[in-house]
Amino acid sequence: MLLRALALSFVALLAPVDLVAQDPPEYSLAVRLVQEQRWAAALEQIQNLRKQYPGNPKVGNLEGLALLGSGDANGAAVAFQRVLANRPDFFPALKNLAVLEWEMKKPGAAEHTGQALKLDPQDPILNAYAAVSDLQKQDASAASRHLDQAGSAISAMAPGIEMRLAYLLGTSGLYPRAAHVYEDLVARGGRNVTLSYDLGLAQYLAGDYEGAIRTLEGVESHRHSSDDLNLLAQAYEKNHQTQLAIDRLRQAISLFPADENNYLDLATICIDHNAYPLGIEIVQLGLKQRPRSEKLLFQLGVLHALSGEFDIARDEFRRAGKLAPGKDLPVAALDLADIQQNGRQDAIRELRNNLKQKGDSAILCYLLGSSLVRNGAQPGTPEYAEARAVFQKAIRLDPRLPYPYIELGKMYEQAGKILEAIPLFEKAAALGPRDPSSYYHLARDYQKLNQPQKAGQMLNKLKEIEQRGREFEHIGLTRPEG
Repeated sequence: MLLRALALSFVALLAPVDLVAQDPPEYSLAVRLVQEQRWAAALEQIQNLRKQYPGNPKVGNLEGLALLGSGDANGAAVAFQRVLANRPDFFPALKNLAVLEWEMKKPGAAEHTGQALKLDPQDPILNAYAAVSDLQKQDASAASRHLDQAGSAISAMAPGIEMRLAYLLGTSGLYPRAAHVYEDLVARGGRNVTLSYDLGLAQYLAGDYEGAIRTLEGVESHRHSSDDLNLLAQAYEKNHQTQLAIDRLRQAISLFPADENNYLDLATICIDHNAYPLGIEIVQLGLKQRPRSEKLLFQLGVLHALSGEFDIARDEFRRAGKLAPGKDLPVAALDLADIQQNGRQDAIRELRNNLKQKGDSAILCYLLGSSLVRNGAQPGTPEYAEARAVFQKAIRLDPRLPYPYIELGKMYEQAGKILEAIPLFEKAAALGPRDPSSYYHLARDYQKLNQPQKAGQMLNKLKEIEQRGREFEHIGLTRPEG
């Protein structure tokens, strides 16, 4: 059925290429037979035409369409290739072959698409397929240019290839474009649970939280998966609807009690709003279901550390480390607990030793740098230079970790280099928008630069974070049953 649909889409785009000067009645009859899907009669008529007009590209192209409509994709490809052997620049056959090869997953599809685009760079359908080729080569900018040319022609792609396009756009970080393609697939009648989740995820990653909520809430409640509910909760939280986020996570925990991610995310909301005792209860509830979850044990350690219970936190970090011996986060957390509970010099030595063993750890670099600074490293000393170097290394190893940006920004502030500090605080604020420290430093630095409007914007951000914290105390958070 897909091949016949593909053939009909080709027939609708038959180009008016002359046989000699004007189509004879015999050719017009063959076209009509193809359009009427009378494949056998059409092929018989085309064979007669081939005898009358040997080597004619238009007849050969029509033969390929008829063969495709009859279900003979390989025969159609041979017919198009036969045309191109004599007329490499015959655009209809080249375009048809390229699109057919995409459908058949043939290796020559991308090459033939490129050749056809040289003949007609504006062709929307070819530009749509070229975007897939671009993304497979990880050339996101070329893909964007081709998609701009394609416009609505993505709807003419085979559904499987359009799905591949959406996936590649998402994995390339082009989330708004991925969401647009997923929306087109839904509009074409492709709505199912998986597609709804993919669309919701693309919308969420594109920052369209309300769109993600609409998409995921549109799934029938009895068909919700744990991933659906978890993503829906994240979208609600990003959209400043914390109570609805909590409700969805509680629903997910009730329906899917073995999924550790829902406990982790609900505990994270508690951390964001300084509700540490409740977070501890939620993680302990998850550990009843998953007693050997190193992620839950680590989160429990974090909550105890934030509550000032460092001895308990250290025990939980050790348990997590035993379950995940290859990971450096429990090791870093142990070091952090030691920094808080014991002297910093011992912790600094331990951090240096751990970094020798795990030199590619951003979190350990950050902890070493912050320990050196808090231990009194001053500008001009080897310890200060070491701290700056490990903060810079942490950023290189994990550009998404906000804390090294903040600490490095503070060092530039201390040196009076405000213009160099501001971009670091701005990056930290983008990565960790709930952390007030970046906005505090930005407000102060903008005031020093006599930019009161920007300073005011940062102060408003600080007020917003404080207000959200107060609102959390009144939203009626209840413990999940268990």
